[in-house]
Amino acid sequence: MTTANRDRWKLTIAGFSIPAWGFAVRMWLAMMTALYAAFWLQLDSASSAAATVGILAQPTRGEAYQRAMYRVLATGIGVIASFVIAGLAPQNRELFTIGFAAWLGLCVYVAGLLDGGRAYGAVLSGYTVALVAVTQIDSPQNVFLTGVNRGAAIVVGVAALALVSDIFGAPSLHSSLSAKLAATHQRVRAFALAILDGESGEPIRSANLLREITALRPDIEALGAESSDGLARRAAARSAAVALVSEVSAVGSLASLPATKLSSLRRELGEALADGLEEQSPALQLRLQHAQLDLPEPHGALFVRYVLELLVEDRKAKDAMEALQAGRHPAHCINAPIYRSRRAAVRNGLRAFLAVLISAALFSLGGWPSASLGVVLVGVIIALSANTANPGGLAAAAVVAMSIAVLLAGVTEFLILDGVDQFPLLAIGMAPSVLAAALLCTTSNARLVLIAFLALVFFPVMLSPTNPQQYDPASYLSSSLIAIVSVILLFVLLRTVLPTSDALRRHWYLKSAQAELRALLGGGCSRRLDDEALFRDADRIGQLAALKPAPGDARRDDLRQALDIFGCAAAVRRVRTTSARLSARAGEHLIGNAYSALAARDPRGIRQAAADLASAATAFGDDDRVVARAASLDLIWVAFLIDTTAFGLDSHRSNTS
Repeated sequence: MTTANRDRWKLTIAGFSIPAWGFAVRMWLAMMTALYAAFWLQLDSASSAAATVGILAQPTRGEAYQRAMYRVLATGIGVIASFVIAGLAPQNRELFTIGFAAWLGLCVYVAGLLDGGRAYGAVLSGYTVALVAVTQIDSPQNVFLTGVNRGAAIVVGVAALALVSDIFGAPSLHSSLSAKLAATHQRVRAFALAILDGESGEPIRSANLLREITALRPDIEALGAESSDGLARRAAARSAAVALVSEVSAVGSLASLPATKLSSLRRELGEALADGLEEQSPALQLRLQHAQLDLPEPHGALFVRYVLELLVEDRKAKDAMEALQAGRHPAHCINAPIYRSRRAAVRNGLRAFLAVLISAALFSLGGWPSASLGVVLVGVIIALSANTANPGGLAAAAVVAMSIAVLLAGVTEFLILDGVDQFPLLAIGMAPSVLAAALLCTTSNARLVLIAFLALVFFPVMLSPTNPQQYDPASYLSSSLIAIVSVILLFVLLRTVLPTSDALRRHWYLKSAQAELRALLGGGCSRRLDDEALFRDADRIGQLAALKPAPGDARRDDLRQALDIFGCAAAVRRVRTTSARLSARAGEHLIGNAYSALAARDPRGIRQAAADLASAATAFGDDDRVVARAASLDLIWVAFLIDTTAFGLDSHRSNTS
């Protein structure tokens, strides 16, 4: 990019950059295109087409296209569910409400086990029933027509957004993701340099790096919908993220070893990392492979083992990022699985179920004329809150955003439009509100972005554009009041009905990590590859790092314990992988002794198994000897971790160690 072009992108208008204005204008054009098409097709739910554009308001094509794909699919599932629920309880409001609440709770539970676009699709399947069937609770014969109209409106909104994004060149996701991965790679290298220079490995730094890497997974998955080479780019980005997690794991292991070990090698590796490991890496790797076999001292050999792993994973990450930029498949395709707490998912689903029932009862007892609209809004927002780390924060933002949307809709309808029925004037009248909300969505303030996004979605819903436009102050006041009361009620419900505190989540995360390590030590096998399982463990640590620390725990002992389990689990998985390869050569008794010592969590027995394996390896060929040496070192590392770390495992420990 030339200097003139860079300066042009730095220009601001009213405090917002040119790309921000480009995004806002694209959203306004797409929303108006969707509205015009819905009017032309004479759809009854034209506002759903406009709201679809608001919901799909993402800065890049990949994110918008992926969400659009899941929106169409999930709407179809939700419409079918609407037919089923309405058919099972055609004249029974109470049974219908229970059926809807149960369906929404199930969808929220499923969303709690997913992430990104898949989680959004799950909750959309749930609240589509609210928009299609609950709004027609008194006239179930209209459910089919309402479902068809909503489905058509959503397709119109998706098509309008895709058309405008392609015509006006919306930014690609892979470019921004490549930059994020490259920046993260540099931070991982800086962390490695700090450890090699003798700095202590603070758990918060390792955890934040893992959180930063795993947080990119939704963007990585969205690459598949962006372009014809999206699947190749997605595979490359996955491989890069998994390699970066493995690199952080290797650095964490180095941080646990004595800083005085092999000081000359530390300096040489530090210089190589500072230079980007361009020319030195192959020769250095070859030296380290020989040193790993020759060094008799365990800690020195372990240092070489993890330095070698650091170099290998650094090279993998760099190659994968180059494949991402080039749009080709990486050398090795690998998955990046996520960790989700089933307890949290069940709790979210149960909360959604109860919130719908409570809100329906309160609106019915209060004799509200538009009680169904209140139940719909409660169902929609509580479903959306299931995809956030802070549901209470989303509910608070919804209260503010709904109030703003109601005010903007009233000003637009009764002051700006004031009785006009020409579409160009409607488009111009909606422009200030849509442009302002879209611009605020591009700021760096997360809370302001959330409020602006919700206002962008709520505004066309509260305005409810029709052809011709209906100017009914009584209807506006009634719908506005029920909307504001609904979000306030939801805010209260989320804070009182099964609230999930950070302390409770922390307990769940640590207990699940301990249980999985206990099973792994006891001989449990994973269906995932070692690197994939490592990424899943890293995702759990990233979620733990996002929680507030326990009172008085400034050192984050929860992260320290989770990282210790993370390192031990990685070593045990490597032991089992390499032992499986050696079982035919080393003899079943040697492998069996190692497994038995691991199951007993006996450090002395584990070290003896490592020594026996190292002795037997002298009769192996070169390739098998390298594998046996790696397995022996991993066993020594597990014994070291068991000796020095409190994993919180409820088990007997050998008194002979």
